[in-house]
Amino acid sequence: MKPQLLSSVKGYEKSDLLHDLMAGLMVAIIALPLSIALGIQSVPAEVSSRGIQFGIVTAIVAGFFISLLGGSKHQIGGPTAAFVVILYGYLANPEIGVLGLALAGVMAGVLLVAMGFLRVGSVMKFFPYPITVGFTTGIGVTLLIGQIKDFCGFESGGTETVEKLVSYAQNISSFDLATFGVGVLGLLCVLFLPKISKKIPAAFVALIVCTVATALLNGFAGTHIATIGSKYGEVEAGFFPIDFGGIANVKFSALIVPSIVIAFLCAIESLLSATVAAGMTGTSFDANQELVGQGVANICSSLLGGLPATGAIARTAASIENGARSPLAGIFHALFLLVMYFALMGIMKLVPLAVFSAILISVSINMSRFPLFLKLARFGVRDVAVLIVTFLLTVVFDLTYGVLGGVALTFIVNAKNLFVGLKIESEKDAVTAQGTLFFLNANKLTDAVEERLREVDCVRVDMQGVARVDETALEKLASLDKNARAQGKRVEFVGCNEKICARMDKYFSLLG
Repeated sequence: MKPQLLSSVKGYEKSDLLHDLMAGLMVAIIALPLSIALGIQSVPAEVSSRGIQFGIVTAIVAGFFISLLGGSKHQIGGPTAAFVVILYGYLANPEIGVLGLALAGVMAGVLLVAMGFLRVGSVMKFFPYPITVGFTTGIGVTLLIGQIKDFCGFESGGTETVEKLVSYAQNISSFDLATFGVGVLGLLCVLFLPKISKKIPAAFVALIVCTVATALLNGFAGTHIATIGSKYGEVEAGFFPIDFGGIANVKFSALIVPSIVIAFLCAIESLLSATVAAGMTGTSFDANQELVGQGVANICSSLLGGLPATGAIARTAASIENGARSPLAGIFHALFLLVMYFALMGIMKLVPLAVFSAILISVSINMSRFPLFLKLARFGVRDVAVLIVTFLLTVVFDLTYGVLGGVALTFIVNAKNLFVGLKIESEKDAVTAQGTLFFLNANKLTDAVEERLREVDCVRVDMQGVARVDETALEKLASLDKNARAQGKRVEFVGCNEKICARMDKYFSLLG
């Protein structure tokens, strides 16, 4: 294991440096308003007035170390929407608070480093796909509901999803039309500008447009649209190292679950983001080294006044689309953010809170992947049950319940499959599978096919002896087919029974 940066600098040229610089700048412009939005929404105002600083410090520190020490060539790290809901709950919990969360972040980082050295990264690929989609969509919906307050100007409270919905209904009379108008303006910017060109930093444009609109409305129309200044006062740029003065009052038993949840979510999200990046560029990544990089990044972020962080799919994709050639793009993105942090915080007090809600509404919509969720719900009853149970538990309770409930149900519905097994026979250009393909053994088949593809351009997969294929296996087979085609190679699946053949056709169309 070694950081991807060391491998990437071999043969590095001046033209590569220019590409990485420009990619880093563009991603920093995208990341600045997003990091502020994530920081504000992660940190309850009554707990700390430094939500903005929490978000940006996370992007700077974690973004730097994830690129410096990670195992992916293109991974961009920082605060992500997946963490918002759980971090808000942890910070609002008097037994945890700011110091407790910082310590949980450090503990999670140590756990991630240990996972990397113990090569747990290779085990994460066995995680059931319906659970991933279920809890991701659940977090997206929860995040979306949480934005209604600032987007509409409601005077409401509550930390749980149901509490928030009830509070919105009770405070409907506090709806502010001017705030809503600014929010809609910001949402239109972030939703439609990318359709014109993906290179437009839509969130940054939305921030500027909505700030100008708010200044005009508050100055000349007599409105009272809430801004960063009206809620938080002056924003002081800086790093805020962890204060251990109150450590004697910390209830460490209350930090065990948060640290495990943070480490787990970071591992899942970062490896998912790295997988997407590898698929976009035709490269590979070291999952275990990525966990080590993520662990160090979370330790440093927590110690310097940031939040837990992970790989960010949207920012990683933006870096690739803007021509990134190596992990240096992520390092430059962190350095550009550092400069922006100290240069621009003085004018941040003019920015309306509604624009950050608009940005996160867009993020939550993309994160939820509603079309994919609905399409997956048409597949096998067992997988659909896991998908929906995970989703509902995540929305009604939290991520912990969602994942635990999904995993428990997955093992229950796959009880018979646990004893069937899967037999694989491999030849020069053919692989034969016999048994049941499901989340625990699907990689056995895909690994065998990938090994054959290193030597030949077409591999024939005989599935005549396969009795059942679950959703996780279908996703892996579809990804295998897609990656092979991207490399100019082919995978031919033959001998499938009628039911499996129909499911594969639908799934390959869905994910391909």
